[in-house]
Amino acid sequence: MSWDKMLLVLKREYVFNFKRKSFLFTAFGVPLLTLAAMFLIIRFTVGRESNLADFNRIGVVDRAGIVSDLSTPPGEKDAPEYVLVTDSALTAPEGDNPAAREAYFAALEDAARQQFDAGDLDGYLVIANNYSLTGQVDLYTKGNIPAALTSNITAFMRQQLSATVPDTVPVPPDRLADPVEEVIRDIDTGEKLSDAALFGRMLLPFIFVFIYFIASSTTAQFLMSGVVEEKENRMMEILATSVRPSELLWGKMLGLAALSFTQIGLWLGAGLLIVLLNEDAREFASGVRFAPLDIVLFVALFVINFLLFASVMLGIGASVTAEAESRQFAGVFSFVNVAPIALIVTFFTNPNGPLPVFFSFFPFTAATGLILRFGLASVPLWQIVLSVAIQVVSVLVVMWTATKVFRLGMLMYGKRLTPREFWRAVREGRVALTTGSGAADSPAAR
Repeated sequence: MSWDKMLLVLKREYVFNFKRKSFLFTAFGVPLLTLAAMFLIIRFTVGRESNLADFNRIGVVDRAGIVSDLSTPPGEKDAPEYVLVTDSALTAPEGDNPAAREAYFAALEDAARQQFDAGDLDGYLVIANNYSLTGQVDLYTKGNIPAALTSNITAFMRQQLSATVPDTVPVPPDRLADPVEEVIRDIDTGEKLSDAALFGRMLLPFIFVFIYFIASSTTAQFLMSGVVEEKENRMMEILATSVRPSELLWGKMLGLAALSFTQIGLWLGAGLLIVLLNEDAREFASGVRFAPLDIVLFVALFVINFLLFASVMLGIGASVTAEAESRQFAGVFSFVNVAPIALIVTFFTNPNGPLPVFFSFFPFTAATGLILRFGLASVPLWQIVLSVAIQVVSVLVVMWTATKVFRLGMLMYGKRLTPREFWRAVREGRVALTTGSGAADSPAAR
């Protein structure tokens, strides 16, 4: 095998596909669109859930007789003003008369509704009679109820409860209102993790897997479509007279592997730039801790995954006769490869469950399944070793098969290379099938 010719093919595949509009869009357009979509979604969601501009004044109908402190709860920003609903025409009942109490508070609720309709209130609470047993508080308002309002109402009710505690209890009222200051720490280092850092620790492996999938599937499909195109326009005949099939095969695979690493490098470079320039992004990424061996493992998994996927695409491209036909077959493998991402919920709920473990051992999902589990749980060493071994064996088998398919199908026109013809050719030791009809059985084709 001539290394010079292989490098020539490698360079040609890299430069040609790098200039493709589809690659440029995938390498630059997809990340920009993804970041823009995530930014808009986060800004819209966070802005909507934290916006209390429409809730300046909240009425309170206190059936339980528990409200005694209408001041703003400590630590609550932009909190609405809470006011007891009153009506000058109503007189509070005296004594223990359930019917009178019910009529009085029903009239107060009607008054609250009238004040709400008049625009004097932006909403009102009704604290149930049996609040001490059920904790029931009914909120009446229109439109969306942001999470910040729910949190603020909870803080308001904690404040009312803490105000009822006798002075002899050796606990400050503010501690009763907020009894837990939860601190999350890394189990290995003891380092404190913020909510953003914890979220980043769980989400970043998913981002890595997404990058893996886009990079490997895009470039591998370039390999498949390139082989099909060269067969259709008879360019393959010219190439076959200049380079050996093995030189052509490895040149194509290595050239597109380099293209795939280029794409990943661009994405990681953009991510690093964002982390360096944005404080929120730095906090998001601060919870991620990968040892050098983890990085080596991730790179090895990507290389193995790419070789496996590229071999399949190469075999498909060599065995079919048209671009549309090749995409149908490729879609099946792409669907299998994306299965862990589609079922990401199973990884979050139980990363060491049967389905995530199965994905870690199935050759076409092992790389993505293993990386997803890395960010969510401690993966046993034997599972890592077994998963990598399965992938290496699968790559060797699939690459051997793809090499045979490529040799047999690279010059076939007008007819697919069927599994029966492939098996027959391998059994008989043939290395070429140059026609789609009867010539395949002639001595010249052996």
